[in-house]
Order: sequence, then C-alpha cells, then structure tokens
Amino acid sequence: MAEQNKVVMFPMDAASFSERAVQSLERLHYDKALTYFRKAVECEPDNPILQCNLAGTLAEAGRFEESNDTLHHILHELDPNMNECYYYMANNFAYMEQFEESEAMLETYLSRDLTGMYTEEAEEMLEMIRFEAKQSSSSQHRGEQNVGAQSSAAKLPSALSDEEMGISEQAEDEHAEARVLLEAGRFVEAEKLLKRVVDSDPDYLAAWNNLALAYYYMGQFDEAREALDAVLERDQGNLHALCNLAIFERHAGNEAVVQQLIAMIGKIQPFYREHLFKIATTMGMLDEHELAYQHLHRLVTGHMLREASIYHYAAVAACRLGRYEEASRWWAVCRRLDPDSGIATYYMERLQQRDEGDIDPMPTYHYRLPYEEASRRAASKAASNDGSRSSRSGDGKDWEQQLKKDPLVRASLFWALRFGEPDVKLQALQAMSLLGDDEANDALRSMLLDPDQDAYMKQVAVYVLRMHGVEDPIEVEWKGEYIQVHRNHIANRLPVWESQWQRVLDILRDSMKERYDLFQMHDAETLWIEFITHLYPDEVPRIGKAESWAAAIEFIIAKMIRREMSYQLAAEQYGVSATTVAKHVKRMEDTCQVEAKIKQSFT
Repeated sequence: MAEQNKVVMFPMDAASFSERAVQSLERLHYDKALTYFRKAVECEPDNPILQCNLAGTLAEAGRFEESNDTLHHILHELDPNMNECYYYMANNFAYMEQFEESEAMLETYLSRDLTGMYTEEAEEMLEMIRFEAKQSSSSQHRGEQNVGAQSSAAKLPSALSDEEMGISEQAEDEHAEARVLLEAGRFVEAEKLLKRVVDSDPDYLAAWNNLALAYYYMGQFDEAREALDAVLERDQGNLHALCNLAIFERHAGNEAVVQQLIAMIGKIQPFYREHLFKIATTMGMLDEHELAYQHLHRLVTGHMLREASIYHYAAVAACRLGRYEEASRWWAVCRRLDPDSGIATYYMERLQQRDEGDIDPMPTYHYRLPYEEASRRAASKAASNDGSRSSRSGDGKDWEQQLKKDPLVRASLFWALRFGEPDVKLQALQAMSLLGDDEANDALRSMLLDPDQDAYMKQVAVYVLRMHGVEDPIEVEWKGEYIQVHRNHIANRLPVWESQWQRVLDILRDSMKERYDLFQMHDAETLWIEFITHLYPDEVPRIGKAESWAAAIEFIIAKMIRREMSYQLAAEQYGVSATTVAKHVKRMEDTCQVEAKIKQSFT
C-alpha cells in the first residue's frame, strides 16, 4: 500500500526544465517550451546559454521583439562577448522586415567575430538583404507584383520617379485592371489588356509575368514561355519569372532544366514575405516538399501572414513529409481562421480516416476542396432533392459561385478541357454548363475546333453552348472537316425542325434539369433527335400531347442509367396517361434499338 502512495518528484532544476522545453519544441508546443525555458532561467538567471535558448524559442513562436529584448539583455548584462546574439538579432529584425536594423546587426557581428560560427551565413544574409533592397527599389516602379502574391515588402526609397522610369499612367491602370481580371479567372480579357500594356511598355516586367500566367492558365504553354523569356531577357534574376519558369518546364517535361532551376531557387533565402511565399508555393508545386516546408514553417511560426490558406499550405507540406500530427495542428489553425469553407475540416477528417499508410490521394497546395469532393457534395445535395422542382440548395449555389469566381477552379476547368482524361473532361463540361460567361464559351469553342477531341465531348460542348444562349452557327471540326452547326445538336442534320418537335425538348429540359445531370439531359435530347431522324420524313408521328413524349423519353433515360422509374411515375411527373407513355416508350425503343444500347453500356 505504501508503494502505491509513493509520490515521484520531478527535478526542479534548470537542466530538467530545459530538457522538458526541448521535448515541447520537438512537438511544436511553443507555449509549453517557453514556460519551461522561463522556469530554467528563473533557476539560473545569470546563465547566458539558458537566456539564449529562451530567445530562440521566442523567435520560433514569432515573438521577435521579445526575443531581441532577451538577446539585448544577454549582451549588456550577462556576456558582452556572446557575439552570436548579434546574428540572432539580425534574423529577428529581418523577419520583422526591419532591414536597416538587420543589416547593422550583421555588420556588427562580422566586425566582432570574423571566424565565428555564423560568419558564412551572415555574409550571405548581408548580401541578400542588400540585393533585395536594390531589387525592391527598382521593382516598385515597375509594378513588380504578381497575382496572388502578398505585397508586404518594406517600402524602400527609389531614385527615379514614375515619369523618369517611363511608366505611363494608362499602363499602370490597365495592368491593375488586368490583375483584377486574372484574380477573377477572366483570363482571355486579362490577356488582351496585358498584351496592350507590354506593347506600349516592353520593359514592364510585372505585366509580362502576369501575361505568362494568363497564357499558362489557358493552357497556351508556348506563349507562356515566350512571355517569361521576355522577362528574363531584361532581368535574368527575376524571382517570379524563375519560379514560374520552373513550373512551366516541369509541365513541358524538361526535367534537367527544372532541376537546375530548383537548385538555383533553393539557394535563395528571402526575407520579404512576398518572395518567401512565392518560393514556398513553387517548391510545393514542384514536389520539393522539404524546401516548401522550411519556408512555410517560417511564415506560420513567424506569424508573417495570418491567412487560412498559408496554414493549409504548411499542413500540406507537413503531410507530404509524413508529419501528420503537425499537419493536423496547422489545419486546426486554418479552420479557426476560415471555419465556413469546410476545407480544413475535410482534410482533418481525411487524416483521422487514414490507416497506418499515407493519405490517398495526397492533398494539393490549392486552397480549395478537391474538384471531385466539391462536385460530389453538390451532386449529393441535388440527389437529396430528387423529385423536387425547387431551386438549388445552398451548397449547390456555393459550388456554382466557386466555379464562377475562383480563378484556380476556372483555370483547372480550362486545363481539363484541353488535357484531361476522358472522365475528367466530362466533369469539366458538367461544371462549364454552370458558367455561361464569355470565358467559358470561348474555351468550349476552342475545344470544338480541336481535331484531337472526342466526338461525344464535342456533341456535349455544342449542347452546353446552346444552353448558354449562343444562337449563331457554331464552327466544329467534325471527322476531318469544319462544319457549321445551326441547331442544338451536331446529330441534328434534318433539313427542317418543327416547332412541335422542339416543344417536346423544351418540356423535357424544364422537367429534367433539377433531377438529372448535363449528360443525361444531353442524351435524352439526342434520343429524341435520333427518333425523329429515323422516321423523317414520312413516318414521323403526329405530336398530339408533347408531355407524353417527354415522359416516354425520361422513362427510357432512367432505364438506361438504372434509376428507379415506372410508367405511372413518369406519367405523374408530366400529368399524362401511363398507357400513352408505355405506348410511346415501345415505339421509341423499337425505332432506336434502345435495348441494344443498354446492353452495350453495361458490358
């Protein structure tokens, strides 16, 4: 009994507190680490090593001013010869973007200790600060800021005015407008503006960089590369251009060039948050997750950017390196900053559901739900409303708004249309049907002129354009020829199209649009056109009640996709007789050989 009541005492000395602090640091528990280091300092207040450990932990936690106060105390009260404190203070000032102070600390460190532990790092850091100060001074008057970057660089004085640099006010305004268009995913409009800007001012590097991005998002890789070449011809060290070039070359399969660029970019230790963020996301997209993690860790632990997306990127990098506990913590912060999007919650649930192995598929650096998951959620909501003629659910509307406004989503759709696998292209077409703007229609028209695109995809693309209200003839590359499509479907080659036949399609579309997807609606209308075409001109039935034919078409489509349906249910949906529906179904199935199509689709 006495053994059970024995109390094990924890040692209350500086060494024990320091050991527990280090353990907490390894788990990224900064608050606990600070508590233990402070207790260690209380035990030995005159120990400069303990004070230095405390300063380092404060810096890791993003409390740079407190860290510098502690380092100042060491130098002025405990050990004036502990020269590395100057180097640590320089780092803290750099993180706070106080670059003049950082430069002064580095110069002091190097003057006091030419052979110190951090001499090489200090020299490189000093060179980098001076280089970036020079770059910032010139780039501010060239608008050197790309879409999606955080413009938080220190405002350094410039030797030249805008007039002396030759930048017109019109070019500045047009570039700003183009950036807004890019951020909205309106790439074609942005491209036109940016081309006008660089034509009027060929040395406007930011406009060239953003023009390259516009081309890239639209899948025009040769043009994107040419735009980057224009930047690098004028400034071979332009960070944004080098990062974008690495991504472009990876897509082109030039791996040797990619590795050279990674080695070059990987040596850069940026202090501006914009540059730090650019390098981090670029390394992540190039699967250099260790490098991405190092930079993102600086951003989140230094509290440089309190944005949910940054914590998501950090979590992804940690996840890719197998650091799942850390990833979960970063996603938890992300969820606190952005609870409504559901993005962090989705990935945290994926972490909880994983077995001993990795997450499959691994999360990406894009701050959004995976396309498949967002589409699944929208489809699930639509299915839950099956049979209802009400408007789309809130989730469905949210998904539609994301399609319309999120440039990454829009860019991924344009990519998918040009380069995706067949199932991905089908998903992209489904999403395109919700857009209906000029950007989407231009992308669909380009797809129709591509001889490598599948015939069925082109049929659906024409159908979507007509859904979007495009009334003029649509040019299509079709079986080696370029044709003009005047009707809703490529398959509709009839010399006439009666209004009574169209009325069946109008009723069908109005009834099916909330209960079937794009392809099922397309196939339903194609079935009707095929039926009329087979019987034209002498055997086309008289259309007495259009609703009964629409009900018959829906019955057949439901049967083809194995959705539960009866003649009675179809009849009730359209307010007609079940007997009439059954009669029309039989005639259409016999004419169009529906049973053979059903067997073919499931073999």
